[in-house]
Amino acid sequence: MVVAFILGGASWGATYGLGGIWYGFACGLGLLVLGLTLARPMRALALYTVPDVLEMRYRSKTIRLLAALLSLLALVGILGAQVWAASAIFEAIGLPGTAGAVLATLVFIAYTAFSGLWAVALTDFVQVIIGSVGIFVAVVLGLIKVGGINGLRGALEGIQGLPQPASSYFSLTSLGASLLALTLLATVMYTLIGQDFYQRLFAAKDEKTARRGAIYAGALLMALSFLPALAGMLAIALSGNPESIINSPKTAVPALVITVFGSGVGAIFVAAVLAAVMSTADSLLSAATSHMVRDIYASFINPKADEKKLLNLSVITTVAIGLLSLVAALTIQGIVELLIYSYDVYTSGVFIPLVLGIYWRRATKEGALAGMAAGSLAAVLGITGVVSFQYWEYIYVSGALVSAVVMVLVSLATRAEPLEGELEEAFSVRG
Repeated sequence: MVVAFILGGASWGATYGLGGIWYGFACGLGLLVLGLTLARPMRALALYTVPDVLEMRYRSKTIRLLAALLSLLALVGILGAQVWAASAIFEAIGLPGTAGAVLATLVFIAYTAFSGLWAVALTDFVQVIIGSVGIFVAVVLGLIKVGGINGLRGALEGIQGLPQPASSYFSLTSLGASLLALTLLATVMYTLIGQDFYQRLFAAKDEKTARRGAIYAGALLMALSFLPALAGMLAIALSGNPESIINSPKTAVPALVITVFGSGVGAIFVAAVLAAVMSTADSLLSAATSHMVRDIYASFINPKADEKKLLNLSVITTVAIGLLSLVAALTIQGIVELLIYSYDVYTSGVFIPLVLGIYWRRATKEGALAGMAAGSLAAVLGITGVVSFQYWEYIYVSGALVSAVVMVLVSLATRAEPLEGELEEAFSVRG
């Protein structure tokens, strides 16, 4: 999420100006809400995946399978956004975008397949911190170089061919109401149920650590959400060829870093950002692989598989999912757009069954399965254009609403199994 926060936010900053803060703000808000609500109870369950939690709550392997497939679909799309982000960095240093995407995919497939989650966790923190500090310093130096906010305003006013009038670049609502609402709601909803987030919650020392970590990270991202947007604006203002940034806004961060620091020092920070992209990508790959190996293969195909077989399958699965993410990146060529499409189907299907399963005792497995299927179907129909929505941004909202209505009605029409023993203790958070 931090990489998308930096590169995706800067891409939107180059296109929408200060209105681009909302994706980064939504990332932080989602983590904050996660920390205040689900982080503690979910960590207390001490499971491995979100489908694990759903199977435990509803005692249904079918629900587990469907949830795993939907989460896997979302992770492939989100991973594709990381591929596209890496290609932006390569493009900024002269390698064509498609070639950069292929190279990035091969690198993080190899890194994840042969080093595993331990190396992923070990490198995450350092890489993200270095990349974030680099962007912060670049924005500060960029503002000094351009003459502050007034100088930035004047520079943008003198550039032809901006995606919107220069004055709109300083409006927080330049995205428009529908896209702004989508960005906030979709990102928060996914954060509350995303396997890549829960993988970190489940790895936390205890419930208290999981809760505090999510809250602190969310507050920090919200406070810093203006930085990527400013980076995108400064990249255009300081570029010797602003048209190149306008036509390819994904290159805004690496272009700004090289402009401000020069090719030598700038290359170091660009490498740090690229390392952060790789770190995020291999975390996502590990999460996706856990679905295939644990939630699908070990649960349905070969429950008696030994560790060696599961390890070999993990390597094969990592390669396959990495290649699928490359296809997704080349098909939908936009970082934030690819993320949002990835959120749609998964949040439409899984959000309501997970949340109601924790907070509503009357939720039944029949209701959860029906709600999951109905919500996902509604989102797919909207994305493919079979059902027409006034704004595509409302696809996932409609899907979640359909899921909620169907789940509640079917739950009320079916018998709820009592939660006893371990289940009663695990889900007592619902009060």
